[in-house]
Amino acid sequence: MKGSMIAGAALLAASLAGCVAVSDVNDYEAVRANTDLAVRVCGGEGNVQEVTDDGYTCKSE
Repeated sequence: MKGSMIAGAALLAASLAGCVAVSDVNDYEAVRANTDLAVRVCGGEGNVQEVTDDGYTCKSE
C-alpha cells in the first residue's frame, strides 16, 4: 500500500514537473487539488512557483 502511494506520488510529481514545481509530496490527491487551485488563482501554470500537499505559492513579479 505504501509503495503504491509513493509510486503514485512520484508519477504525479513527474507529470507536473514540466509545468509546476512540486515538492514535499505526501498526499498526491492534495497536490493535485492544490495544483488545480494554484493554476486558477495564480493566473496560469507559468505563474505558479511551487505546489505542495499543504498549499501553493504564486510567482511574484
